[in-house]
Amino acid sequence: MKRIQNLVAAFGSFGIDGLLVSSVANITYLTGFTGDASRLVVSEKGVLFLTDGRYTEQAAKECHPEIEILKWINDNRYGAETYRYACERLGIQQLGFEEDVVTFSEYGTIRSGIEPETVLVPVQGAVNALRMVKENREISLLREACAISDLALQRTLPFIKPGITELELTARLEYELKMAGSAGLSFDTIVLAGNRTSLLHGQPGNTRLKQGDLLLFDFGAMAGGYHADMSRTFILGKASRAQKDLYNHIRTAQESAVSSIKSGAQGNHPDSVVRGILGDTYLPYYYPGLGHGVGLEIHELPFIKNNSEFVFRKNMTVTIEPGCYLPGWGGIRIEDTIVVTDGDPEILTRFPKELTEL
Repeated sequence: MKRIQNLVAAFGSFGIDGLLVSSVANITYLTGFTGDASRLVVSEKGVLFLTDGRYTEQAAKECHPEIEILKWINDNRYGAETYRYACERLGIQQLGFEEDVVTFSEYGTIRSGIEPETVLVPVQGAVNALRMVKENREISLLREACAISDLALQRTLPFIKPGITELELTARLEYELKMAGSAGLSFDTIVLAGNRTSLLHGQPGNTRLKQGDLLLFDFGAMAGGYHADMSRTFILGKASRAQKDLYNHIRTAQESAVSSIKSGAQGNHPDSVVRGILGDTYLPYYYPGLGHGVGLEIHELPFIKNNSEFVFRKNMTVTIEPGCYLPGWGGIRIEDTIVVTDGDPEILTRFPKELTEL
């Protein structure tokens, strides 16, 4: 219940005395519930977990005993009458809601149920801000997910050869992730070859690998609901001078940016480090989204770019993933998941980053 207590303590800054939590990840974070299709109403007077018959038993097992499990009234999922009951039961007069999660349709339903006695207040980041700094157990799960990712990529390397398709390599990598113990995929696996590596989030297709191709992997395992995220780029055969030059710039930029991060550093500092290394030659091809928080979601606060205003704090877990993408030629990205410390960051994804010619 400590996480919920921390949330309630922040209510004053948002001008609310209750919060409707709709984000699946935020509900998991606050309650331990690992299902979906539920809502959570948090107040100083109590916490109501709103769900249906599919999840009442699971919620009772996974949630703290002080959290009351409540089935939707009249089996009307997300119905106005249940929101009305929750606000009346908990004496809520200013109900915050996650403005970036609640749909316009659901907003209308909630509003029709609680007004005029209770006022709806849009809130952004109330729970997400708490999630930025990880607890030791969360970091342990991220270590596990990253170790599985490293192992799966290592086991996939022997299958890389001319003629194999991006989709075939994707299937092999995802198989190895599951065999290594991954509870799922952090996101849709990216495996791209040749000039298609310039597609930052391209989808694997039937393109066959050939000698001289760049080969980009972007993927992650999951452990206990927590996401790993890593990218590595290889060259099939002997690297060209241009491939070597860009690769060495990206690697230097990535490692320097990682080394620049410690508790108290400004959020935009790693980006300035990368820009200084890439220089005029490659900067036009640099994607400025250098990294992001990672945990219960693959992309979460904080986001690392040139205008970031946050300050790094100990036990934040973030990615650093500089890349340059040249249309028609290809792209190179190297990405690690790291833990912020008071000194050198802890790098959780440990697969080697030397230029590798397969």
